[in-house]
This record gives sequence, structure tokens and C-alpha cells, in this order.
Amino acid sequence: MRFAAIVGQKKLKEQLIAMAADERVGHAMLFYEESGFGALPMAIAFAQYLCCPHRSDGDSCGSCPTCNKFQKLIHPDLHFAMPVSSTKAVPAEKKPVSDSFAAAWREAIIADPYLTEQQWYEKIGIENKSGIIGVNEAALIGRKLSMRSFEGGKKFMIIWLPERMNQEAANKLLKLIEEPPPETFLFLVSESPENVIVTVLSRCQIFRLPPIESESLLRELVEEFDTDIEQARFWTKISGGSLSKARRLINESENSSIYDVYLANLLEGCANKDLKKVISFWEELSLRGRESQRQFCEYALEFLRRSLMTNIGSANISNTPDSSKEYITYWAAKIKPGFYPKAYDAINKALQDIDRNVNSRYIFADLSNRFFLSL
Repeated sequence: MRFAAIVGQKKLKEQLIAMAADERVGHAMLFYEESGFGALPMAIAFAQYLCCPHRSDGDSCGSCPTCNKFQKLIHPDLHFAMPVSSTKAVPAEKKPVSDSFAAAWREAIIADPYLTEQQWYEKIGIENKSGIIGVNEAALIGRKLSMRSFEGGKKFMIIWLPERMNQEAANKLLKLIEEPPPETFLFLVSESPENVIVTVLSRCQIFRLPPIESESLLRELVEEFDTDIEQARFWTKISGGSLSKARRLINESENSSIYDVYLANLLEGCANKDLKKVISFWEELSLRGRESQRQFCEYALEFLRRSLMTNIGSANISNTPDSSKEYITYWAAKIKPGFYPKAYDAINKALQDIDRNVNSRYIFADLSNRFFLSL
């Protein structure tokens, strides 16, 4: 992957290029972001840039044998570790590690380097549980990086979502992160650096990716979705600088969103004290994958924000799509102001429980009860 393929992030690209020119590249670097800002493609592009023998004009050449291998994610000195878990194809007794899913990883990242955690879990069939980076993975990382470089140059280990690493794995990797072999680099890519084990975090040079610049994201959306500039500007504004969030919002708006149906059932059931409809809501939603459940919660939070803005007379700055204005206005008139903070707390608690892998029937039964008692 070349820097040119990454949307925006001009300042960080320039910073990394300057570090390479001055030979100041740290052996352990942590890139952190909110999902969709581009940390994973940035780490891959930087590794490719460092290895490319013909880099120029602030980027790798993209055409030499080294670049071709990097772009296909088959370079023998480029390694990955990511959270995984047992599946039907790779049961627990086989002690699943990243190499067990190498083909799926290459396919997923080549298709979309802005891959989200839950999209990855769905790809390998563990959407209803969270993956981990465990001690078996740590041992494998150690073995890979202790070997000589296959092509006589630099070696890279990109660890995606180190916040999913357990303490035992972290302890096993500490010495390696602190003193790796010569010409060996560990790039960690995190969405929650506050959850990375402190002893690992303290040994890394840290780089924060800001939201993608508005104009860069705007151009990407216009090209990718073949939409007009004003519509793309709207999605850019409400995406918070995240390409993956913008894509999801656009796809939801173009399709009849199932989340509309779920939310309507929940609100109508609670407002009319129709317990049967409320139970139907949480039973159906609890059967969906973790990514869908998380997206419903995010969708509900956005609905509440727009409804509250409309309720207080600020609908003109609520960034509500035309297709949703009537629906938002209807509920803004029915919902009392005191409901909003209680609803926000209930949904944020549900999001925390999803991340903690709590039973989804419990999560959405609890959410429904809180809405039922508050609305």
C-alpha cells in the first residue's frame, strides 16, 4: 500500500517520511485512531515505504518487486497479528492464532484496509464474540522475529488492536518490544490505547491519527459513491472524519435501514406500553451479530441527538437527512426532555456491555426495560 492510497492524513505522512529520511524510525511505534481514520493502512504504507528501494517524491514506487509483494500482503518479512478466536474451521484445540486466518486477513485488507473490528470477526465467523491476542500468538511473534530476514532487509510485525492482548501475552512480548533484533520494527495499531497494557504502551513511540481532513474525505466520497458534492459534504460533516462511518451512513441511507424498524418498534412499544412489541424488539436484535448490535446503538444515539436538537428548536443544525425529518419531528414532539439523558446512559451502557461480550439477550432486555420505564 502506498501513502497515496490513504485518504488524507497529510501531516502524519510528512512526519513519517521525515523520520525515515533522518533515520529516526522507532523500533516500536503505536498508531492510534478512532475507527476509520486510516491507522492500519498507514502502518502498512510506512512499512512498504521503508522497504522500497526506489522510493521518491514522498512515497514508495508501487511497481518494484518489493512493493508488489507488500501490496499483495505476501512479502515474507511483513507479518501480522490480530485478535482471533476459535471457529468451526479452527476449533479451540487447534489453538487458533493469526496464521490460522492468514488467507482471510489478506483478502479482507486488500478489499478494504479500513476494515473494522466487527467486520473482521464476521469475516472469520466469530461475530458474536470478541477475539484475543493470546500467549500462543505472542510465542509465534517471538519465533517469527527471531528469524533472519528472508530478503536480507527490514522485518515488520504489525499488531492490529493490541488492546485485545491479554496480560500473559504482553509479558511474553515485553523484552522483544523493548529490544527487538536489528532492523526489526513492531507497529501497533490501536483504537483504544487506554486499554493497551501499560507496560506495552510505555515502550512505544505514539502517533495519533486525527480525523480525515474534510476536503480529502469529501473527494473520496464523491468518487467512491458517484454522488454530488453537496450530498457528499453532508455525509462528510456527520461522519466525524471517519471513512468507515461515512460509508456505513451512506449505505444505510440508500437502503431501507433495518435499524429504523427496530427503533420504531422500541419507541412505539414503550410509548404505548405495548410490552409484546418491546419484547419482540430485544429478542430479534439479540440474534444479530455484534457489529449490527453496535451499529444499532450508534444509530439510536444519532437519532436521539437529532430529536433533541429538533425538540429545542435547533433542527436547522441537526444535520438530519431530508428523508428522516418527518420521522424525527414526530418523535421530538412526543419525547419529553427528561428522557434524553436516561436514554443516552442506557445506550452507552449497552455499547460497553457489547464490548465486554455480555450476553446480548441480557443487554437488550435491560435496554428495553430502561426505555420502557423512562419514555
